[in-house]
Amino acid sequence: MAISAVLPLKACGSYDVNDLKRAHILFTSLSTFMAPGLISELFIVVPEQEVELVKQEYARWQALNIIVLSEDELLPEFKRYPKMRGWRKQQLVKIAIADKVANEFYLTLDADVVCLKPLTEQQLIVDGKALLQYEQRAQHPKWWRSSARLLGISPDIGPKGVGMTITPALMSRTISQQLMQQLTPKAANQNWVDGLCSLHNPSDPRNWWIGRYLKLKWTEYSLYYLCALKLDMLHKFHVIAGTETVPQLLLIHDSHPYEHWQVADSFAPENPGLFCVVGSKTRLPPKQVFERLAPFIQQQPDPSLALLFEPVQ
Repeated sequence: MAISAVLPLKACGSYDVNDLKRAHILFTSLSTFMAPGLISELFIVVPEQEVELVKQEYARWQALNIIVLSEDELLPEFKRYPKMRGWRKQQLVKIAIADKVANEFYLTLDADVVCLKPLTEQQLIVDGKALLQYEQRAQHPKWWRSSARLLGISPDIGPKGVGMTITPALMSRTISQQLMQQLTPKAANQNWVDGLCSLHNPSDPRNWWIGRYLKLKWTEYSLYYLCALKLDMLHKFHVIAGTETVPQLLLIHDSHPYEHWQVADSFAPENPGLFCVVGSKTRLPPKQVFERLAPFIQQQPDPSLALLFEPVQ
């Protein structure tokens, strides 16, 4: 079973980090570790003005089945919300891409994700169900309360105290499409994107009401997970990672703090993690991160890869 993948991207990402260059680390790791044909399409969703730049920058990675798509093509509603934060846009992209993907399951990626070991269908899809990794809801309680309000359900629904972890994640096209329906306002002139984006317009008098303010802290994954529980779809499409029978984990946090990271331990066969995140918050130049990871994410040294991290002129 092939899967799809999505990478929302802006050339200069959060914290003024060069995500255009940083993603080369992700692509190098995928090229090294991913089984042929596992990802049949990798959508890179970018601002309209960056489409050609991104196509040129990633031309060497076409073996990853890259499709560059503009944000406005995927979500034309964004034109009505020019001040919408990039962090919010990328969350909407991860839901909306469900209407484009050819496969039931798709992998969500960010530019700072790194694949840690050989990746096969059997590791990601178990008995026809995609891995889903838990984290404690107490880490971000507002996410769950806001998302529950948007879906009209109790924030305590489902297994006590746990929710879905962050990127990278595997999402079901069917659940995401159901989520879009659940979020669609009753007003005839709005869709689910308008419903969420309009919450973040401080000049809209409707947002002066406390009931709307309490819905502001939604995230794509808290919405997705709670929707799956609301519709009793979670265990139809997902299997829980990190258990005795399914020991592998989608995400490990070994790389934090970066200065104390024992890189070899993350790549060790006995480590259950399939991916880690070397976060943009480190503000480290992509070239510096690549040089540290290169011995582990290349099958053999490739001098041409180092040239990819030179600044764009």
